[in-house]
Amino acid sequence: MGFKRKSCRVEVGKPGRLHRGALAAPCQVMNVSETGVRLQSRLFVKDGDVLQLSIELDAGRHLECKIQVINVRPQHFGARILSITPEDRERLSHLLDDHLQTRFLRG
Repeated sequence: MGFKRKSCRVEVGKPGRLHRGALAAPCQVMNVSETGVRLQSRLFVKDGDVLQLSIELDAGRHLECKIQVINVRPQHFGARILSITPEDRERLSHLLDDHLQTRFLRG
């Protein structure tokens, strides 16, 4: 039996920014789910690192969350969302819903 995700991932291709203490680096949010993200960044990370992530949304809005690196690959890494405010959780839900509806309408 194969591994099954708890929630679906949605390809978003949004710019973002990672923060670790005073260090900040740009990133590209490749995909996102209710519980995690896959990112591309030049920032050196290792499994277990805890970072702050800011995702740029439309109309100048941002989504902020604390993440923990769980799966480092040469070109990208995966992270689980550790904490997120209720307001940002709602923004994330809308982001996921909008992308799923757009995908469904395209067929």
